[in-house]
Amino acid sequence: MSNELPVRIQRANLVVADIERSLRLYRDILGFRVDYVLDSGEGSYSYTVFQIPREAETRFAALSCRSHDRSLALTEVSGIDLPEPARPSSHALVLEVDDFDAVLEGARAEGLHIFPEETLHTHDGRVGREIGLLDYDGHLIVPYCIQKAS
Repeated sequence: MSNELPVRIQRANLVVADIERSLRLYRDILGFRVDYVLDSGEGSYSYTVFQIPREAETRFAALSCRSHDRSLALTEVSGIDLPEPARPSSHALVLEVDDFDAVLEGARAEGLHIFPEETLHTHDGRVGREIGLLDYDGHLIVPYCIQKAS
């Protein structure tokens, strides 16, 4: 069987109300690198696919992690009220982090909703820590770290 699969993930994209506020979590706490932030412009495809009213203004930030350039994007939508995310959560960003305790402390300092910590048991016998948290716009993020192999 070939290791080449016919698909590659380019990036996840989250709609947010305020890029600068979101960067306090994604850049400052989680450790993503900001590659660029730009105004999306009236002709942006984001209006179509995210079903954004044309009277809203949009900006776009591309962020990178250690394993993939521009793996996450934030699309800021301003000038309209964004709806509350549906529950149960329909999506999550699951992120391996180097400093789990620093992420947890940073999320607490920002006043984000943090779910109780759990012990992570992976399918291949590794053990770690995981938490769920909601970003400023209600998107579910699940940071984890592996503590030991079994």
